Amino acid sequence: MPNIREKVLQLYESHREEPGAPYDESHFLDFLLADGATKSVYNSFKGLRRFNAFWDEVQYEYAIFFSIKDRDANYSLERFVQRVEELIEKPSSSLASLRKPMKGYVEGIVVVGPLLFWIPALALLNHIVIAAALFSCGAVLLLYFFLIYRRERMYLKRLHQKIKMAQQGRPTRHSSGTR
Repeated sequence: MPNIREKVLQLYESHREEPGAPYDESHFLDFLLADGATKSVYNSFKGLRRFNAFWDEVQYEYAIFFSIKDRDANYSLERFVQRVEELIEKPSSSLASLRKPMKGYVEGIVVVGPLLFWIPALALLNHIVIAAALFSCGAVLLLYFFLIYRRERMYLKRLHQKIKMAQQGRPTRHSSGTR
């Protein structure tokens, strides 16, 4: 069974834009992008997509949940692996960090986005084709937001269950380094 560092690197490589390319361990997350030496993973939609997919897979693999502070930190590979080990050892920390996202608040954009289409649609009711197009765009946007929200909620519920199960079945260990 691979140790934590090896498994993290396997997951990392599976989410990289250019798997197997050289990377700098001091800011390895930026190298999820092909141009990680010059561009931060946090500064593009493509980078954030890769970052979130990697992050979510690591969380699910180890039944852990990173805090908001962890998400904002640009860890070195060594520190990232240490953080994974710390969270494995203290599932209560993961559960505490998971409480806020589990409450599930709806972002304002979910409400405002469709309204940006529907209010003009109401104003243009005498132009039925334009009003119908605007209303349809708002409905599609609302459906898109709903599907993203639902997928995230399902992931968080599965992760919460997995952490709880791991907490119940995990004997207390002191930084063994492997799982």
